[in-house]
Amino acid sequence: MTTGLRVANRISQIAEFWKPLADELYALPNWLQTAEQRSAGACHYAVLRRDGSPVGALVGYETLPDSWFFTNPVALLTQSTSTLEPFLDETERSELLAAAGQLTQAQERLYPALVSVLPSGYLPGLLRGAGADGTVTEQLADELGRLADEHGYATTAVMHVREEDTDLRERLVGRGYLPFASVGDCVLHTPWDDFDDYLASLTSPRPNRIRREIRSFTESGAVLRETPLNALGEEHARLHALHMRRYGHEAEVAASRQLIANIQAHPTGRGRVLEARRGDELVGFVVFYELGQTFHPKMIGIAEGEKRAFTYFNLTYYGLIRIALAEGIRCIGYGPEAYEAKALRGCSLERRVNHVLVPREFRGPATRAAELVDRAYRRRMDRHDWARG
Repeated sequence: MTTGLRVANRISQIAEFWKPLADELYALPNWLQTAEQRSAGACHYAVLRRDGSPVGALVGYETLPDSWFFTNPVALLTQSTSTLEPFLDETERSELLAAAGQLTQAQERLYPALVSVLPSGYLPGLLRGAGADGTVTEQLADELGRLADEHGYATTAVMHVREEDTDLRERLVGRGYLPFASVGDCVLHTPWDDFDDYLASLTSPRPNRIRREIRSFTESGAVLRETPLNALGEEHARLHALHMRRYGHEAEVAASRQLIANIQAHPTGRGRVLEARRGDELVGFVVFYELGQTFHPKMIGIAEGEKRAFTYFNLTYYGLIRIALAEGIRCIGYGPEAYEAKALRGCSLERRVNHVLVPREFRGPATRAAELVDRAYRRRMDRHDWARG
């Protein structure tokens, strides 16, 4: 059996070998190419082949202190303290503050980091073909380590591994990676015949609450309509930037405009757009992708003053659910955070576990921080009433 690696720093250089392994929306070459346009640091790709056929692949991103929080393992260990305080007792809070403080003081020696993750997908950037054995995982982990050594990355991480992927998790822990959960992927399974069946599946008083939200939207004069991906334009860019700023992100219309251009230039799966309009005015939209009987809502924009009309929920939940049921779509992936809203609307939770390898001298505080961050995030997620997956 002959084995070989092909490496690249652009997905276009390796796409023909990568594509057979990309069974997730977020692993498709065009999705990765769009992400490259937004990446501030270097990108690293590798495809492992045996007897000429691809059996595994990985992508790693250079991560710095100001990189996206949920794909930044050092930030998750050092900056989660205030968020997690309500889920730790006094002793645990004190210990986390101490451990996180030690890591914060050493930040310049923990960055840059090499993080293997699928952008925006909350999944690891380590792909294994159907039937791949443990040696594939080991070779990919070896290659990730080699890249980290070659390029001088202080910290290495494989993020958002499915909790049930015990083979990958155990192999990473065996290499000294520290595990900790920080997010759960919220998924709405859609086995119902119609929207009334969906409402009937929810416990009281949730159905009445949803009916009121739908009625408020209708009485506001707003309507939903689907429009093509190529219809996205300036008004969508403005609403997206506004929506991002509302949630504390530094977002400029120019960046949203560029994101739309990248989405249109690199189509992924079946890209679709659901809009909310009141007369001629666009008051909200969601870009969602269809792949493998699943919807993935991603880019969202909501105008000011739409809270009373519940425009966000009518777009991203009730509108998408109706379309999914009409078309036989079996699942809608809503991603992490906003756990209460997602649990109330019938989502199940799939926990993700990060694995981080820090320099030996920081292993003590990193181990304690990871243990406490994991404990608190799990408590935060587990307090909600999740549907069974």
